[in-house]
Amino acid sequence: MTDTSTALLGTSHGSLKNNPPSLLAGWKAGFTLLEVLVAMAVLAVALVTLLGLYHRSMLLTLQAQKLMTATLLAQDILSRTQLEGKAASRHTSGDAADLSPGQQGKFRWYRTVHPTPLENFWEVRVGVRWGEREDEVCELTLFTPLE
Repeated sequence: MTDTSTALLGTSHGSLKNNPPSLLAGWKAGFTLLEVLVAMAVLAVALVTLLGLYHRSMLLTLQAQKLMTATLLAQDILSRTQLEGKAASRHTSGDAADLSPGQQGKFRWYRTVHPTPLENFWEVRVGVRWGEREDEVCELTLFTPLE
């Protein structure tokens, strides 16, 4: 053999000696335990985040439904006040079940009617509460003539 071929064989033979083919094939075929653990940690964090977002979305949907029901109830009370006319010029309150038999009793309402400086105009303020917290209230104010 020539020196060039020996040098080439020696180099290739030496590299195979340091890295046997069976170990190289196994090393490239799978994942290390560390890689699997990191992937599982990333998936766990993503799953917990998505579940938290879903839970928050459900809470906001329930809150929006309650606010919509309270707003519709307040509009109904304002319409009833306009129909009652000046006989409604008092402070009243009650449960939503009193006005609409299909409503649950968890909604409570109040109404105040006050005269304004303008002649024949009244300030009608209606509030609907559905919980114990300060932000669980819908309040509407209407300035209208009452006859």
